[in-house]
Amino acid sequence: MLSAEDSSAIAGATVMLQSRVHGKQMRTGTLSGIDGSFGLQKIPLGTYRLSVSMIGYRKFIDTVSAGTSRAEALRIYLVPSPIQADQVVVTASKRRQLLTDVPVSMSVISAASLQRRDVVSLSDALRYVPGVNFVQDQLNIRGSSGYARGIGSRVLLLIDGIPLLTGDTGQAVWESIPVSDIERVEVMKGAGSALYGSSALGGVIDVITKNSVDVNSTSVKMYGGFYQQPTYSSWQWSSHPRYFQGASITHSQPIGLGDFGVTASLSYKRDDGYIQNDFFRRINLFAKTAGTIGSNQSLKVFGDWFNQYSGNFLYWEDINHALQPSANSLGQWVKSTRADLAGIYTNVVSDKFLYILRGSYYYNYWYDNFGSTPTGIGDTSNSSTGYLEYQGTWNASPSTVLTFGADGELDFINSNSFTNKQSNSGAVYLQAEQRIDSLRATVGGRYDYEKIEGKASFNQFNPKLGLVYGIGNGTALRASIGTGFRAPSVGETYASIQSGGVSIVPNPNLLPERSLSEEIGGIVPLSFYGLINAAIFQSDYWNMIEPEFNNSGQITFQNVTRARIQGYEIDASSDAGTDFLTLKASYTYIYPLDLTSHDILKYRSRELFYVSADFQKSIYRASVDFRYISKFENYDRQLVQLGIVRNGNERVPAYITDVRGGIDLSSIGVPLDVDLIVDNLFNYYYVEMIGNMAPLRNYKLVVSTSF
Repeated sequence: MLSAEDSSAIAGATVMLQSRVHGKQMRTGTLSGIDGSFGLQKIPLGTYRLSVSMIGYRKFIDTVSAGTSRAEALRIYLVPSPIQADQVVVTASKRRQLLTDVPVSMSVISAASLQRRDVVSLSDALRYVPGVNFVQDQLNIRGSSGYARGIGSRVLLLIDGIPLLTGDTGQAVWESIPVSDIERVEVMKGAGSALYGSSALGGVIDVITKNSVDVNSTSVKMYGGFYQQPTYSSWQWSSHPRYFQGASITHSQPIGLGDFGVTASLSYKRDDGYIQNDFFRRINLFAKTAGTIGSNQSLKVFGDWFNQYSGNFLYWEDINHALQPSANSLGQWVKSTRADLAGIYTNVVSDKFLYILRGSYYYNYWYDNFGSTPTGIGDTSNSSTGYLEYQGTWNASPSTVLTFGADGELDFINSNSFTNKQSNSGAVYLQAEQRIDSLRATVGGRYDYEKIEGKASFNQFNPKLGLVYGIGNGTALRASIGTGFRAPSVGETYASIQSGGVSIVPNPNLLPERSLSEEIGGIVPLSFYGLINAAIFQSDYWNMIEPEFNNSGQITFQNVTRARIQGYEIDASSDAGTDFLTLKASYTYIYPLDLTSHDILKYRSRELFYVSADFQKSIYRASVDFRYISKFENYDRQLVQLGIVRNGNERVPAYITDVRGGIDLSSIGVPLDVDLIVDNLFNYYYVEMIGNMAPLRNYKLVVSTSF
């Protein structure tokens, strides 16, 4: 059993042989071994229907003759396929489940998809996920987040189930995650606090890293490109091309400790920036070891170090100088260093019970020259976060599964922007899943305790209920209801910053945000090798935290909004019965209403429409992606009225087309992969945030090899 992509052995594939012999139905099967081989013995003479299935590959079906006195040798190649109705996910219930058994909406980004798009940062890949869009670096799942000026996140970022939000501002740093070691990314939509606690208000992003290392391998990737000059002469602030480039090297090999393996990678990226003063220089070092201990235990330990020097572009000067910053931010820069060390220990005690221990330390340090001389130090923050979790999974009966656990987090912040503070949190959770014939019911809840120094502590209980009804043939209907919450970050509570001509001042009276999410939906396989995933949803929010101007003309984070977001989403995928073409399309509509002001919520686009086509034949491949993002209707109007953001009302719907073409010579024995990528093919001008032009057309050449 071999992969048609690289002729590697496929272990664990299900092999079934069926026929009618002497008037009786005959059926037998087996699994392929670690070297891809399989065998079936004592088979009567006759003609059989052979089927082979494996998650991640298209099902193989053929007619074979068997039962002769000598062994029949078969060489079967399985074709990789991103269309997987029986895909396995772990984020929804903190354990492995078929996607059709999950009571909430989920999307999965595979490692193959990351490789096809040659993404540099995880955020690049998330922009193509149904229902997901960015307002600059702030991720929105079905309009949950809007824009909060880089402080706080209503979407929880995990790496192998471990939270990865900074201790001071509570934000996700997408660039610090090594793309080369990602197995897949799971996107859970809707409130997830019943299992994950604070910040899972609008959803969860879980980055699953690779596990096993079977052979020595080294891969090298290099890329380079440039931005197109703008069409309008008044926007052409530089007479020189603006370049970007990067390189990475990754090495993996088994080591002599059972079946342990090690992986290490080093990458460097730089970007001159298509906007003046919007450059970056970035270096990332990642190392990991993972393997099994004996027959029932496993251990994964990984660490990452990330350093970045970048310019700061807050708002444009005006629409006639859209690629140049306002005078008060010209020359500003930020330097940051982030490092994390994490470990995951799993012990399968019996066939009914296992437990997992997760622990991590996350260090975050940054400083800038805002409000100081060009060479001096302005705002600075140093935070350390420790995290520990115990999780147990008990198969109480063939139809009942219990998931339970406890976790805790401790943060130390030393900052001239947020003052020196300590925060801590703890939680316990329990979830029960019961199967009754074709119905699966999930009920659970989590109790959280949160405390920030100088503020009163608070407690929060978040329950959830989910139902999945399997109709058959891969079709499943689902319904869920659950609550979410987000504790305000230290940054939101105690921020004291001068930025962009405005002052941000503390508000120690901030309360936690809360949400209630409801959804009904279903998955339906298509007869032409695909599936449809659809949902209708509603999320209610209380005490939403938004940056607002106070009576003194200063910005402070306040609990100002009671809101409701309603909508629907449909996501369709198909490979059209071919082994060379994959088609995907999704449409998301939301109605994001501020029930306090009876206005549309800020920075929410009502419509998202994404279409992609991937072609691969022999050594050649090509793809095209199109994204439509409707114009956001509401924004920080006071920033425009006060003249802080000139022409800030200028915004349009976004129509973005990205194309890629390349060759992969590995199938003919040459370890070389070359791609040419053009993003924003038609050089369409749009903004994701007022006063901030989105990337212009840019060209990128990517060359990679492995040996």
